[in-house]
Amino acid sequence: MARVRSSRGEGARLRDELLDAAEQLLAEHGDERDVTIRAIVGRAGVTPPALYLHFPDKQALIREVVVRGFDDLARTTGAAAEAAGQAGAVAALRAGVLAYLGWAERYPGRYRALFDARRETQLLRPDGTGTSVAFDGLVARIAAVQAAGAARAGDPERIATLLWAAEHGLATLRVARDRFPWPPPGELVDGLLVTIVGVAPGALPTGAPLGGTTPGFSSSSAPG
Repeated sequence: MARVRSSRGEGARLRDELLDAAEQLLAEHGDERDVTIRAIVGRAGVTPPALYLHFPDKQALIREVVVRGFDDLARTTGAAAEAAGQAGAVAALRAGVLAYLGWAERYPGRYRALFDARRETQLLRPDGTGTSVAFDGLVARIAAVQAAGAARAGDPERIATLLWAAEHGLATLRVARDRFPWPPPGELVDGLLVTIVGVAPGALPTGAPLGGTTPGFSSSSAPG
């Protein structure tokens, strides 16, 4: 049943609920083409005219879902990197990668909507290539490690692409194969930084939690 017309001041909440509904459906169906206006308003409990008060069409709504998700991911990874930055560029990069994995575990539906679902709606640079604020932050942190002389030289965007692919693999596999005896997240991330970014093992943070529980991960995600 459709809800009663929103009172003044409730428009922002309805807009968020429409975004949540579209995000949930995108994660469930795995394909933007299967997410319809009818399904979105049905999930949110409103009628199509209520949706069109906030978004001109489905594409605009999906685009806002994507922007919101990547902004949230960028804030999370950026905040973790900034908090660890006092210990140096490597510590900041490491913290950002761990935060990425933790975010994927805490918000599996949002993660699937961003990375696993087929989307025609993408965020593009002026040259037509895809990007996101979260990815740009990863590139910047890798460049900072290189500038500090703590990693081998190379195109930071290409290295970030390889690191992101590995992050995504870990984030997906740790959920899909939760009975596999995964090493602690810190050990996995350190391995990525050494092999992909070229960080010398001795440059890794000395206080890094290489065993036990890593911040951002639930105890249920530990190998068992």
